[in-house]
Amino acid sequence: MTVAFSEKMMVNVDKLNEDIRLFPQVHPITSEMHITYKGVSRLVMLDRYSFKDTEKLTLSVGDFVVLTVKEDPKFPARGLGFIVELDWEKKKAHVLVEEEYRHVLEGEEAKTGIVVRSLDVIEKPLEIYYEQIAKRNATGLAAVEQTEEKRQEWFEKFYEQLVNLNFVPAGRVLYGAGSGTEVTYFNCYVMPFVKDSREGISEHRKQVMEIMSRGGGVGTNGSTLRPRNTLARGVNGKSSGSVSWLDDIAKLTHLVEQGGSRRGAQMIMLADWHPDIIEFIISKMQNPRILRYLLENTEDEGIQKAAREKLKFTPLTEQERAMYQGIVNYKNIPGYGGFSEKIIKDAEEKLRTGGTYSVHNPDFLTGANISVCLTKEFMQAVENDEEYELRFPDVETYSEEEMRIYNEKWHEVGDVREWEKMGYRVRVYRKIRARELWKLINICATYSAEPGIFFIDNANDMTNARAYGQKVVATNPCGE
Repeated sequence: MTVAFSEKMMVNVDKLNEDIRLFPQVHPITSEMHITYKGVSRLVMLDRYSFKDTEKLTLSVGDFVVLTVKEDPKFPARGLGFIVELDWEKKKAHVLVEEEYRHVLEGEEAKTGIVVRSLDVIEKPLEIYYEQIAKRNATGLAAVEQTEEKRQEWFEKFYEQLVNLNFVPAGRVLYGAGSGTEVTYFNCYVMPFVKDSREGISEHRKQVMEIMSRGGGVGTNGSTLRPRNTLARGVNGKSSGSVSWLDDIAKLTHLVEQGGSRRGAQMIMLADWHPDIIEFIISKMQNPRILRYLLENTEDEGIQKAAREKLKFTPLTEQERAMYQGIVNYKNIPGYGGFSEKIIKDAEEKLRTGGTYSVHNPDFLTGANISVCLTKEFMQAVENDEEYELRFPDVETYSEEEMRIYNEKWHEVGDVREWEKMGYRVRVYRKIRARELWKLINICATYSAEPGIFFIDNANDMTNARAYGQKVVATNPCGE
């Protein structure tokens, strides 16, 4: 039996079933199976959820594979194809890419549809039908039953619901259930507040890394980390600030390779009362024009300082200045000397500004989405056009006993308002007009799509977690 997947090549199902015999987790293809999906749905099923021969024990010429058709460090493109030639010595393969995935190819690859790729970016799916995945999932979910009779009974019940699409599990269940691997069945997690210490940050980082390596996305609220330049008396130094530590955690998204080709995901949040909130909001702005706009149109010194630190200016060299002046000299000559009006205007702008603007640390926090946790007090201050206090526990003046309590309890509380009500001293780092901060959030969200906003008080008012003595700390990436 063969099934067409391409105009030129077809899956050899008989051979694939022979290969499947080496993998007890995978159910063989049978004649009644027919659900393969189309387009992006088919690619996602095969790339993210299908069980694969990851060690390439059965890989051979003619095999149907998932591969990286466009190799880009930030935005690689995945696709489907067939192995036409294998070079085990060089660990490379020639692959005939299916036609619908060839639009990203260039040059000779675009003409022939054949690409040469490292075996590292090629995977062989053993489940090419959704029914195979449904059977594996049903087997895995029924495995907790104590007797074979019960396992078979619940396998049939689960399979009926899954194969008829009455119930479609989360992606991590589709990928992990019945696979026999140590992966998570949950898509997303929210971590507890980070403990404000090197050990606490390291432990948080370790847990994030473990969750992501098993396929989960993670939400983190960094509001418990002390602000930039706050004294760390234990080492007689100053903190680099919450935002820099959160960037370190966000970098894990780029470092941790997840099974099933699923890109890692993180949501990182900071409360509106945190003294580092302005730096946090501006941290992912990639548009120099908006940073310049902020410098010219805000009266708040904190916003100006953060925008200035993010904005990078590179002065023109003498050669560049002469080149742009040479272009501008053609302005009054008919035809502009072959230069377009736009080129001449750009040259005038370069000479007027004396250089080019870009941003410092363009990759800062790019491993995560970011959102601001908005409180009722802040929104009330916005509505009334009042000043709003940016504050944090006054760790610099705490006694040894107060620091002991801070180290034990602050990360469990995580809210400066609640901490103050408990009788512990809080320091006001500065005040800002609430509307200035609200305007900053809106400008950055408009021109860089971040930060998002999360009404954390509303979430806690409405969550049923309170009935269990718990509260909302943040949201995961799926809830942004």
